[in-house]
Amino acid sequence: RKLRHSLRRPSRSDLVQSEFEEEIKLNILENLNSRLLLIDGNPCYGGEDTVRQVIETSPIPLPEDYISFLREISGDTSEENSGVEIKIIIPDDEDSTLSLAFDSAQAALWRYKEYKEFEAPLYDDIIDKVWLVGCDLGDLLYFYGEGKDGFGLYVAEAGTFCLEDSDKIADSLTDFLVKGVGIDIAIRNV
Repeated sequence: RKLRHSLRRPSRSDLVQSEFEEEIKLNILENLNSRLLLIDGNPCYGGEDTVRQVIETSPIPLPEDYISFLREISGDTSEENSGVEIKIIIPDDEDSTLSLAFDSAQAALWRYKEYKEFEAPLYDDIIDKVWLVGCDLGDLLYFYGEGKDGFGLYVAEAGTFCLEDSDKIADSLTDFLVKGVGIDIAIRNV
């Protein structure tokens, strides 16, 4: 008996879904989850040279949606552009001030250099295994890396910054910021 392999032609809905996913990758801030709100910083497309430096400097391969996000917020290459701040909206708590600061490309490069050069040897074991993407404007760091739950976006306390004690938020920035995956994990860690 022979098994026949058929190459299924993508349906119209598959193509529409694929186009939708691509659009989201290119416009994360325009498609933020309803539990998230951009409160500081503006989309400023560009910064291609600085984004390229991030790709070349990062000790790990960076996800495509994160690279697109950097292009979305890194066009202004002045020192004043540190990135964007996104508030987490907590139901039944209108006064909540929980927010996440995502670094622009130039701020991410600065943060990496700071941790690599000035914080060593405190972070020697981890800094070459992760890429820092931001913080909570307090003591939490957000980063991409290969942690105990596989590759993805993680959160850890700055004082105990290690992969073993980190919590995975989501597989990707799109999952987190657009689909809302891991918002409750991010809240739990604040």
